[in-house]
Amino acid sequence: MDLHDFDDVAMNYDYYLPSIGVIAENFIEFHLSFAEKYGKNGILDIACGTGALTIPLAKAGYNVTALDLSAPMIEVTREKLQNENLQVELIVGNMTDFKIDRKFSLVMIARSGFIHLTTPKEQRQTLMNIKDHLTDGGVLTFNHFQPYPIIQAERMQAVPEAYFLRSEYINHEGKKERIYNAATYDHITQVMSGSWKFETLNDDGNVIDTRIRPIAMRHTYRQEMMYLLELCGFEILNCYNDYCYNEARDNSIWILKNKI
Repeated sequence: MDLHDFDDVAMNYDYYLPSIGVIAENFIEFHLSFAEKYGKNGILDIACGTGALTIPLAKAGYNVTALDLSAPMIEVTREKLQNENLQVELIVGNMTDFKIDRKFSLVMIARSGFIHLTTPKEQRQTLMNIKDHLTDGGVLTFNHFQPYPIIQAERMQAVPEAYFLRSEYINHEGKKERIYNAATYDHITQVMSGSWKFETLNDDGNVIDTRIRPIAMRHTYRQEMMYLLELCGFEILNCYNDYCYNEARDNSIWILKNKI
């Protein structure tokens, strides 16, 4: 299992996400602009999580199908959609092998869902599976982090139990929680693996609950990704560093066209 497969993580996801600094500027506007340009014949939101992109797309009137491997995440999205009286097809499935009996003109994997594919085989299977679900000339967008050699070197020397404080936040029950991270890096597989430790505190600041949740991410270099995309039959339209359309440096936000 991965971090996102647990009920407690799904319930608290929207609460702790701002505290760990991954709420990206212009995230929704960026994707809505591509929806307007390419999403007329249906949008597939892969690794939809708790609906950060699904909800705005549905509100904007697009025909959206949302998929996630985590059933708890899907349930949070379902509740949000019901509260907004929005209609979206929700699917619990793996991006590597899902099957939907239709094609889409736009597929999105937002918030770095692609990095949780931990082998080149899974990456290739996912890209080929998405290609099968894209219309001719359809567009795929996803992002991943450029590897940081300094951080990689540090994690190669780390031990699995070497936790460091990542953030503090107020959970869905109104209680204070701390998040600790621990990770090691395998330079052969290019996988950063480890765990998140969640501590719940009472009003006196004492720990009353501790939960350990695993997580793994593969580091993929941009040149490596370019070859993979070419081999899987995609044309690279653009590659950005962020959702403000800046030149790719630390991050790679890919805009790809399905070659006919």
